[in-house]
Amino acid sequence: CCCVAPERFYDPGSKIAQLLIASNVSATQENLSDGGEKDVLALNPSMDIFSAGCVIAEIFLDGNPLFSLSRLLQYRKGDVSAQELVSVIHDPDIAALVAHMVQIDPEARLSAAEYLDRWASIFPSAPLAAYMDGSSPDTRMRTLFGEIDRISDDTCEIFASVSCANVRNCSLPSSRCMGIKVLLKCSRGSLKGDPDLILPYLVALSADPSPQVRMLAIVGIRDILLDLNQLTPINANIFDDYLSAHLQYYASDTSVEVRCIFASVISDIADSAHYLICGDLHGPSAAASSGSQVRRAEFLESRVRAVVSKLSFDEAEVKHVLLCSFPQLYERGVQSLSHIITYLNDRDCWFLRAAFFDVVFAASGQISRHASREYIVPLINLNDHEVFVVISALRALIKLVPQMSPAMLWDKLVEAQALSKQPALHRSSKEFTEFVVQNAVLPISRDLVDVALDITETNSRSGRADGIPASMNSEPLDKSSARVIQLREIGAALQTVFLTPVNDPWNGKAQMAKGKMEAFMHKKSLELDFASSARRQKYDEWRPHGSLVAEIVEHNDAVSCLVAAGGSLFASGGDDGVVRLFDANSFRKNAVCRSRATHFQGGRITGLVYHNVLDCLVSSSDNGSIHVYRPTLHEFDDLVPQTMLPAHEYVVGMGFAKGTAGVSLVACTSKSRVLFYDVATMRLEDEISLRPVYGRPTSVVSDGSVFAIVGTSEGMLVLIDTRFRIELKRFRHFLGHQITSLAMYKPDSILVGTIAGDVCVLDLRSGKWPICVCSRSLQELKGNDINRRLRVNSIEHIDKMAYFVAGSNDSMLRFWDLKNLERSYVINSSEAGTPYSSYRLNDTVYYCENTAPAAPRSPLGHPSNRLALEASNALAANNRKPGGPITSVAIVDAPSVMLVAGLQSGAIRVII
Repeated sequence: CCCVAPERFYDPGSKIAQLLIASNVSATQENLSDGGEKDVLALNPSMDIFSAGCVIAEIFLDGNPLFSLSRLLQYRKGDVSAQELVSVIHDPDIAALVAHMVQIDPEARLSAAEYLDRWASIFPSAPLAAYMDGSSPDTRMRTLFGEIDRISDDTCEIFASVSCANVRNCSLPSSRCMGIKVLLKCSRGSLKGDPDLILPYLVALSADPSPQVRMLAIVGIRDILLDLNQLTPINANIFDDYLSAHLQYYASDTSVEVRCIFASVISDIADSAHYLICGDLHGPSAAASSGSQVRRAEFLESRVRAVVSKLSFDEAEVKHVLLCSFPQLYERGVQSLSHIITYLNDRDCWFLRAAFFDVVFAASGQISRHASREYIVPLINLNDHEVFVVISALRALIKLVPQMSPAMLWDKLVEAQALSKQPALHRSSKEFTEFVVQNAVLPISRDLVDVALDITETNSRSGRADGIPASMNSEPLDKSSARVIQLREIGAALQTVFLTPVNDPWNGKAQMAKGKMEAFMHKKSLELDFASSARRQKYDEWRPHGSLVAEIVEHNDAVSCLVAAGGSLFASGGDDGVVRLFDANSFRKNAVCRSRATHFQGGRITGLVYHNVLDCLVSSSDNGSIHVYRPTLHEFDDLVPQTMLPAHEYVVGMGFAKGTAGVSLVACTSKSRVLFYDVATMRLEDEISLRPVYGRPTSVVSDGSVFAIVGTSEGMLVLIDTRFRIELKRFRHFLGHQITSLAMYKPDSILVGTIAGDVCVLDLRSGKWPICVCSRSLQELKGNDINRRLRVNSIEHIDKMAYFVAGSNDSMLRFWDLKNLERSYVINSSEAGTPYSSYRLNDTVYYCENTAPAAPRSPLGHPSNRLALEASNALAANNRKPGGPITSVAIVDAPSVMLVAGLQSGAIRVII
């Protein structure tokens, strides 16, 4: 092969020969004085173009050179033309390119850039990182990752070569992770099924110092193996001699996260290895498997079994992940029931026990009748103290009903019927009972079962403990015949509790000493519910009709937070850094509407929450401060020392939860940290760091007991267990909109407000979005158009009610009745009603406004006192105009149910 340009050759006696003789052949161009002589001896880019043309021709000639030395000399003399040389190339475009590049005249050849531009259609688009010779490997890898969308079947080999050349030389773990992602993308192209190029690099990176790189490399190894359809002779021992030696190291990794990832992929690796070595056991090639192949498969399965056995005694998180792979491992014979049964012994990890029953539910078809009766059913404890474990156990029992004996069925039926008295377990126990009665064969008749269940349900409703339904005995029982139940007989834990008298928080004459606040909080933590039926009925019948009671302008900036502080009190926080307390009773008694107490915190108030049992108010500011105090009729009493977060970090949302020693404050910060404070002392108990990929936290809501939800700017909803302080699950808004506000709707569902003006209901158990109410029209909804003017800034919902009120940027207060959506309307619109249209897509029902609501109307109705009369006359003109975006909403229940709305202008409007 000869790729030297023809002009590099010279004849004896030529000018070049004379110059070389004059410079003793070895002289460099710097030793020559004449510039023209330098040009004669210089190497030109056109010579490289000629050589590149020869290389391209050799590629398309299956390795045969275009020129030999003798043929090149003939071509130099003009005995052979370029067209004759390239005629053996079948591709006409490549032939034309090569003919142009190997021209005799060097001046006729183009530059490399001109060839790439003229023949761009035939050249694969190489990544920019391939030409960055002077850059560091990290820079090249980041550039290569930025072009990952350009990877195709034509370019995947080029991208893979560049990534392999740089990935192990990168100094940053993030750059190495980018390199692995590029390699995995290339493995799905023309390199699919060929592990020779990519797999060695992934195995080498699985021993990287960074846990993130090791996790991504292990997942990549799994993906490469799953894409293999058969093993070539050179890769026949890829599992025996290459991969099996690394399994033990992965199971012993120092990072819990890496071991969790390995536990999640071990089943896929075992399945892939068995398929590639022995073929599919259920396929036609099963009988053709030789004895050596079977022995190799058994050897590999013994390695996997040892690894799984080691992971079974790992941390609870690793065992939880391993449980998810149990159906595959159990079918392959790698993991047995004896492994996972031991997980029930861990009494501190309720999620591990719940996962055990979820696995039984999923793998019930693979578990034999003997294993079900001897191992599974006797271990199902329906008296677990964790509700989620009992619910999972009931679901598993439904799947195991066909494999249970009649005695087992009757025992579990009685236990499930006893659980129906608990509100959280009533639905699950009822489903199990109905399934057993309808589908199982019981030792007694169906009629007798119905009578027994009816007696139990009647006793639970009537409170009778004598076993006789009220309908069968109408005679009243006297004291002598009444049955006395000893608390110790039913297993009740008896405790002696000393309750000190506590002053009425709404009595302005009674004051509590600050030193007794901790005892006050512990007493209040009993959380007794004194809500009366009359108060509940008042909420059922409440429908705001838009009458303006008062407009208060005390804040110098936007009102960012509003919260009802019990009874007739409510508090407001503004961007002016001031928290103000108002008494709704004063709106009827006084002509001047003003705040009862003020508290200056500084900065911009970002959160305001109130705990009605502890009777404490917590406010946060963007200066990093968190204040806890008790609202009274005339002042704020500081309860605990103020808390400050690190510089440039502040709270974006707060909620309450049950802690180990009382009530905990759940605070989410601007740096994606979830902090847990003891409210009584404001001592930091624990913290969780959310992943940056979730986006910036925007809002927080909690049920006050066991969980909290954090909404983010990327449309993510993160479910956090406030008891164990762990991240349980995450949801993504089905339209991908930014989350702006959250509110509890039911014990297992929440209301989610978005930047597009939608409020959706999220079912936390199923992850579905059954209802979405929209401030935008049906056409905007179908086009998924985002109108920031409709952004939902605040949602206020009353517990156990089917309606809520939402305030948005378009100055509208919308009343949504989810029980009867046709009765929804815009509270401060001048129209009598707003027309709505429904739209169903998948499992979600959308309710959209057909037309935009009119401008806010003037106060309606007839004022009943002097204050309302003056407010109606003075504020009618202002109320016809939009008061600016509504930034916060609250509902006060005394002296009557009233709606309080905070505006961006700093005004607070009270509406009935």
